Amino acid sequence: MDEEKIEAKYFEDRIIVPDEDEGNKIHNHGSMGKSLSGGRLQLSPVEALYLLDKEKIVLKDEENDEELDFEKLSSELAKEDSNILLKYRVYKDLRSRGLVVKTGLKYGAHFRVYERGETPGSSHSPYLVHSISENKELTPQEIARSVRLAHGVKKDMIFGIVDNEGDITYYSLSREKL
Repeated sequence: MDEEKIEAKYFEDRIIVPDEDEGNKIHNHGSMGKSLSGGRLQLSPVEALYLLDKEKIVLKDEENDEELDFEKLSSELAKEDSNILLKYRVYKDLRSRGLVVKTGLKYGAHFRVYERGETPGSSHSPYLVHSISENKELTPQEIARSVRLAHGVKKDMIFGIVDNEGDITYYSLSREKL
């Protein structure tokens, strides 16, 4: 992407890049966002945080034209999702490894992850990743449900465990038939 920051708007809990050309730059650079009518691009909360953190976008609140930085946006988003920074840490780590990361909501996970260079929509994502604090206890039923769902859509289930220092350890679980 060019060094000039791209303008995005925050309104009604959504982050939109209104300009089609600028939206295409973001989408083509890292398969970020979802295309909307009129050439607009909608960013997920973690994508917007990532682009703010990397200083690739300028985000303005549509209601009052106030500029939102990383801290302000994460604070706004945390009102609806108390785990937003946890998810962001895992998202940022996966991106730093060159992986393509998209929402995994319809699969019951935080993210679906593609190998480097793969294009969502024209290739299969081999992984589902769920972000979890090391302080959260998972029941065997929760783990089994996640692994079963991932197996049903031909993906490996990976849990990204974020410790109190912000370090991430990944655990991959799969289903085996005996």
